[in-house]
Amino acid sequence: MSRILIVEDTRLMRDSLVDVLSASGHQVTTAEHGAQAVEMIAAGAQFDVIITDIIMPEMDGIETILEIQTMQPDARIIAISGGSARLEKAQGLETARRLGAVAVLEKPFEIDTLLDAVAKAEG
Repeated sequence: MSRILIVEDTRLMRDSLVDVLSASGHQVTTAEHGAQAVEMIAAGAQFDVIITDIIMPEMDGIETILEIQTMQPDARIIAISGGSARLEKAQGLETARRLGAVAVLEKPFEIDTLLDAVAKAEG
């Protein structure tokens, strides 16, 4: 199974993702925002799959994807988003797809959809 980094600012969503992915046998690490994820990777942490929310404080998901790709050009990224008042979820997810995300998921999504995206990202 994969080493997965979840980058998600909402605690309930982050905990739910950890529960589902851990129950599926994955080793899961979390970051509360993009800057924290970038720091982990810059310090040498290795992940097979990175799941990042798009709308977050401090460093949003698009900035996070760009920073991670400079350090790990072959990073396997899944983008997730529920949108916001300023940004429709489809806009952020389409940008993530253009930047190379292997999958994009609109919140809310089904557990099977998440697990399928992870399997796709694993290659």
